[in-house]
Amino acid sequence: MENNETNVPRIIAMANMKGGVGKTTSTIGTAIALTRLGRKVEVRDIDPQGSATLWAAKARTAGEPLPFDVRVTNRFTVGMPPADPETWVLIDTPPSQSDLIAAAVDASTLVVLVTTPGPLDLDRMWETAKAIDRPSSVLLTQTRANTVALKNAERFLSDHDLARFDATIPFKEALRRSSESGRMPSASGYGLVANELIEAFNGIE
Repeated sequence: MENNETNVPRIIAMANMKGGVGKTTSTIGTAIALTRLGRKVEVRDIDPQGSATLWAAKARTAGEPLPFDVRVTNRFTVGMPPADPETWVLIDTPPSQSDLIAAAVDASTLVVLVTTPGPLDLDRMWETAKAIDRPSSVLLTQTRANTVALKNAERFLSDHDLARFDATIPFKEALRRSSESGRMPSASGYGLVANELIEAFNGIE
């Protein structure tokens, strides 16, 4: 695949100060999708709980190792450039620990604000959005089509003038349980997210 992308570092932090919104699932799912599209990918795990690292271990145990490295990192190493400048770096961040989130954001070119349509999750995402100084876009997870909750969430994003992905990640039991099995189900929605990210970086001059 021909790569026409720019030399802008492709370092993406998945963030929300609220837990349980799908940051790790979105990190792994997007990384898998980018790999399938021919990109080199590295995941950095700055969450002390090690959720992405544990996912990688479970995937190996299941006989389906992830097609990229998951590296444990900290506030000092999270911003190190990848060995290959063509590598996409996705950073899985913890909830609540603002110093680690800030380090991940400072290292990134783009912040993906991961949230469910739930009002509390949206409020915490908005707090995160106000605290960062990087370009950002909201990714809605655990969505159900044509529901009041989804329409209210879309209105919330519009009212707060927040950029968002066209793609949303649907609520699926298999997707919710994927961190337990280390297996990402098909038709997760992350292929569309990966395509939007590639288009976004292609548009940066």
